[in-house]
Amino acid sequence: MNQLLISFVLLAVAVAALHAQTTADLTSCLSANWIQCGLSVGTGIYQSLHSWNDYQPVNAFGTQCNTQVKGGFYRWKWVWDAHFQCPSISPTLQGTSSAWKSRNGAVEHAIQNYVTQAGQHGLLTKEQIANWQGKSG
Repeated sequence: MNQLLISFVLLAVAVAALHAQTTADLTSCLSANWIQCGLSVGTGIYQSLHSWNDYQPVNAFGTQCNTQVKGGFYRWKWVWDAHFQCPSISPTLQGTSSAWKSRNGAVEHAIQNYVTQAGQHGLLTKEQIANWQGKSG
């Protein structure tokens, strides 16, 4: 029965990915490999977006999430820091990244960090992971 559920979720994800013209390998998410899951889904969310502001709402996991990015000097070099959070999933959990050379790299790694942490703490359901594009039913 469990294999049937996993097969169904993978099929649903594949169809959704084709529809969004974006792919993310969710095999690692289904096997609870949260670091690889965070990398795959975080990259998928990042690639589905086109522009980033200092603060931007993002639809992900079937809910409203937020990202914030800022630049500044660190050791005489300009670097970027970013935060990613989905308050309806967890009001306290926040993905972070620091001291990236690029603004885009900071945002992408903050999302990856969030997905990894949320998965490790059991805060993301398989349905939310399968719905990482933020589209409803």
